[in-house]
Amino acid sequence: MTKFIPYISLTILSGVICIYSSFAVAQQSRAANVNVAQVIQTTLSPVAWVSGTVVSRNNSAIASEVSGRLKSLADLGDIVTQGQVIATINDTSLKLIIDEAKANLANSEAQLTFETTEIERKKSLVKRKLISQTELDQSLSNFSVAQANVDVAKSKLAQAEKNLSYSQLKAPFSGIVTQRLSNEGEYISSGTAIIRLVQTDNIEASVFAPLTSYLFVKARESMTIRSALGQTQVPIKAIIPVADNRSHLMEVRLDLSAVQWPIGLNIQAAVANGERKTTLAIPRDAVVLRRNSTTVFRISNENIAEQVQVQLGLSEGELIEVLGNINEGDKVVIRGAERLQPGQSVVIKENNQALVSGKS
Repeated sequence: MTKFIPYISLTILSGVICIYSSFAVAQQSRAANVNVAQVIQTTLSPVAWVSGTVVSRNNSAIASEVSGRLKSLADLGDIVTQGQVIATINDTSLKLIIDEAKANLANSEAQLTFETTEIERKKSLVKRKLISQTELDQSLSNFSVAQANVDVAKSKLAQAEKNLSYSQLKAPFSGIVTQRLSNEGEYISSGTAIIRLVQTDNIEASVFAPLTSYLFVKARESMTIRSALGQTQVPIKAIIPVADNRSHLMEVRLDLSAVQWPIGLNIQAAVANGERKTTLAIPRDAVVLRRNSTTVFRISNENIAEQVQVQLGLSEGELIEVLGNINEGDKVVIRGAERLQPGQSVVIKENNQALVSGKS
């Protein structure tokens, strides 16, 4: 009986191999839904990813312009509009200063009126030769002094009224209250910062790049940035080609008006650090990375998948340089390559939804 066991085992093994081969052939012949993109010839440049931060264009510690006791203060997190009152200072002493300034002005104006009358009276007396010209000249001088005193009194009154208006601290721009630097009831001196206001609708990215990248960055209009919230292309707003002796880094400001990322978010920016070169490029999604290989799936005119070994080079945005047996215009798989087998037939779909649903 035992001599028949090897023959039985061989028969079973042959059956398993046949079943597996049939399954593999069926799998290979089953068409897979894929999305494709063309290999393009474009210009790319080497980049270095540098750190940066999302910042507000206006982040201000707002100070009081008058001294006094703090009566009220906007709450932390309050969203305010430009011109809105965000703090008030007790104005009792300021009103008393206005009253004093008004009294001084009235006194100066009365003196001016008197000197005006004196001039007219002394002119008449000089004509009648009852007084000397010197006395008239003295009155003219007194008139000039009185006029100057009126001007000074008016100026002091205007300043006092201006100071009274400063007792209501108004937001210089729309934003959010992020810090209360003083508390209600405290005596505030002129120039003391009492509240921090941050503008949230006018944001930029601040990144620091090597000075050696200056010419390459200057030649561009935009830069790729990425964060935990995604990746995008944004305009370059300003380049400040000045660095200290320690860091040798220059600041680059990027316009984030179209990107609503929170202030303080850490980002990375792709800073160009070399000359552009013309090369073949594919979308990053076309690259199939394995432990020992980097490949792409090229689709033939007969819609058959061919796995091609490639090497990767420069990258910029969603594109990456590809080196190998690849030509411009080749179609490479960008969605659906996960289970694709070499030699398998494919059906090219126009959108990712077709891959999800599996519909023809």
